[in-house]
Amino acid sequence: MLHWKQLANLSDDVLATYDIAVVNLACTADLPDAPSPRTIQACLHKLDEWAKLVRHYTELSYEQFFRKDPAKYDHSEALFRAVCLNTALQRHRGLRYNPAKKAEDAVFETADSFIHGAILGDGGTCASIPVVLAAVGRRLGYPIKIVETKGVKWGHVFARWDDPNGERLNLEGTAKGLSTPDDDYYRTGRYALDAETEKKGQFLKSLTPREELASFLFSRGIRWRDLRKWRCVGEAFATASGLAPANVFYLNTLKVDMNTWLAEQKRQKPPGFPDVYIQTTGRCFPEGLSLEIEHKLLGQVVWDNLLSDPRLNVKYWEPMRRGVKLPRVPKRVEARFSAEKCAVELFD
Repeated sequence: MLHWKQLANLSDDVLATYDIAVVNLACTADLPDAPSPRTIQACLHKLDEWAKLVRHYTELSYEQFFRKDPAKYDHSEALFRAVCLNTALQRHRGLRYNPAKKAEDAVFETADSFIHGAILGDGGTCASIPVVLAAVGRRLGYPIKIVETKGVKWGHVFARWDDPNGERLNLEGTAKGLSTPDDDYYRTGRYALDAETEKKGQFLKSLTPREELASFLFSRGIRWRDLRKWRCVGEAFATASGLAPANVFYLNTLKVDMNTWLAEQKRQKPPGFPDVYIQTTGRCFPEGLSLEIEHKLLGQVVWDNLLSDPRLNVKYWEPMRRGVKLPRVPKRVEARFSAEKCAVELFD
């Protein structure tokens, strides 16, 4: 399976050939409680089995229900197939919202933001169940997309049957049964989405494959943020923002967390900390991210490398923090970045 960094370099056309489940699970790499390669393969095997079940269930139900009473499904075969998809998975395979995660103050783990928890664990959330519906549906040739909107506290995700030559149905399958609210449902009431926020967040639009990857990477960044692993946060959010540059919220979240990280770094830096100079060979993040933000982030990565180096800490930073006058201290740091690696050199 490709690493998510490799996926981030692919075009929409190429990414569209990849299983959305593979893309989603690739974004769990190195996270706490990340699924093992064996678990990932078990998830993919389950999805293949579930697709066979849904196909069989739909074929049996077509003559018995849709043919006899199409009005029950608004004379929509798309609605009928979506109902069969959701019903088969809920009723016969136990797909459900994890009851332990329904409270507003519930703490989300890796399995709550990615699909392995919904497939093999205690249940999913709105971040994972729509992706499961899309993964199974796409195995059957259904035009199911992923859609984001603003939730009450966190973001909200749902699936959408989006046939460019046919019907368009929003699919909410996190509760018992399936509901198909229209877009205006997400603009009022508990969601209260205004036009400006909708545009800035790219909400209520069917995501492209690169935007789906960005959404999964944003979930990855949030997980790292919970653990205050700022370098990993910046890496995930910067890639997400580069993949989906029209999403202002992704970029603003990146900037806020970079500033939080920067404040922590400034508290760790001793007086006389060397100046850092960055050289790059090509882009390190998708081109949708501005060079200014990329270079600023790379500078913080270099600071992170220097401040977390135990050898440098013993030799330079800790004595400098105590005010010890050292005979030689680095005055300049040069960092050379490529897409694959970073080389750092210190100069007195």
